[in-house]
Amino acid sequence: MSSILPTIVADNFFSNPEDVVKLSKKYKYHKPTKINNWPGKRSECLHLKNYDFFKQIILKVLSYYYPNVELTFRNSAVYFHKIKPNDIGKNHFHFDTNYDIAAIVYLSQGDINTGTTIFNKDNKKQIIVSNDFNTMICYDTKKYHGPTSLNLVKERTTLNIFIKNIERKV
Repeated sequence: MSSILPTIVADNFFSNPEDVVKLSKKYKYHKPTKINNWPGKRSECLHLKNYDFFKQIILKVLSYYYPNVELTFRNSAVYFHKIKPNDIGKNHFHFDTNYDIAAIVYLSQGDINTGTTIFNKDNKKQIIVSNDFNTMICYDTKKYHGPTSLNLVKERTTLNIFIKNIERKV
């Protein structure tokens, strides 16, 4: 698959976003371990309790890059993620070097400051996407990125998607 992928923003990612928010409340959340750098708390990976939903999400994200192509993936992850005001991560902006594609679906309403910033190869801000409920941003993990600001006034809930080992089905 391609090594340089465009950033894609899609509104209305889920047809039933309120049901997804309800589902997010059924999971237990965990703080990062010492080797993780993200702020807030994450659920366990969705494939452990709801593999069909996990697979549906990943295939939908991949369909934006590879429409009408049957694909497989391995070693991928999907988590619910909550960041509360005053949560601090070890590193604000970062790369996700263990994956090929990352995506975020906003499950709480926010604004341009609680969205996501993507940087260009010169580490200059290239794209800032607002935290609009049920909007998805996906991007090549080689792009430097992160939450635009961690100065939150209310909780930021997202679905974080990491995809790896993408291949055409044979």
